[in-house]
Amino acid sequence: YQQHLALNIKPEHLEGSQYVFEGDEKKKTVYVRNMFFGIGTSYLSGLVVGGTWGLWEHMRTFDGSSQVLRKNHMLNSITKRGTFVGNSVAVLAVLYTASTGILGKLRDKDDIWNDVGGGAVTGGIYKSTKGVATFSKFLGIGAIGGLLLNIFNGTYQQGSHYAKDVLTDTYEDLFERT
Repeated sequence: YQQHLALNIKPEHLEGSQYVFEGDEKKKTVYVRNMFFGIGTSYLSGLVVGGTWGLWEHMRTFDGSSQVLRKNHMLNSITKRGTFVGNSVAVLAVLYTASTGILGKLRDKDDIWNDVGGGAVTGGIYKSTKGVATFSKFLGIGAIGGLLLNIFNGTYQQGSHYAKDVLTDTYEDLFERT
């Protein structure tokens, strides 16, 4: 027999199912895993964007005093904006991932409508205190955002054919039922 040197295992152990247990390939998406990934990446992305905003603000407003004041002002600007944006985006990610997970459990389906509904719920909650007109506008913006997130994530995970396939299937489900 020939043993794989880097992995120190026999190649015949690698063949067959890619899943640990029989039936694992039929399991649905684990929403908790998606929540941790979505919230974590949103928070880190928000920190980077907010930190960049803080650095730009520092460069625009600092008057050129001593080196110690320059460093202090720069760090204060970066941490002020970075944490603000990171926390705000993470809260939106919590609302979005929780609402898509709840919709998926209620509907017992894992499809594009969970993301559209989750985006709508998130947008509606985000601006729910600003009146009915603003609530309605952000409900629609959130639904479009959920659709775009689904298409972006699906295209990233499954390839360029995902968007065309899922939109075609969704259209057929909506308009061509008999």
